[in-house]
Amino acid sequence: MKISIAIAFSLSLFTTSVAVLAANEVDTPVLMLPGKNRNVMVLKIKKSWQGAHVEVLALNGDCVCCQTIGRRRMIVDFSKVEAGSYRVKVTKDDQVEEFTYLKR
Repeated sequence: MKISIAIAFSLSLFTTSVAVLAANEVDTPVLMLPGKNRNVMVLKIKKSWQGAHVEVLALNGDCVCCQTIGRRRMIVDFSKVEAGSYRVKVTKDDQVEEFTYLKR
């Protein structure tokens, strides 16, 4: 009897955790992933966000780079810019997702 209660409890926790993780993944259209190199940032976008506009902005507001996303994954290379904090802004229609990147 105790084993069946333990199994039922474990299954309910597992089901709840899967539902929570799946809900969090669906909410964000753009994910920032760490790159293999420390000067690289990887953006993974939903299919509906293909064609979004990406801008890399310095702290003073200067546009370092801007590009349109053609695929579902984009690599932003920070190896040729000076050390400092940068803001990566992804825009699709009237929706905006922003990330910060600190280059050392």
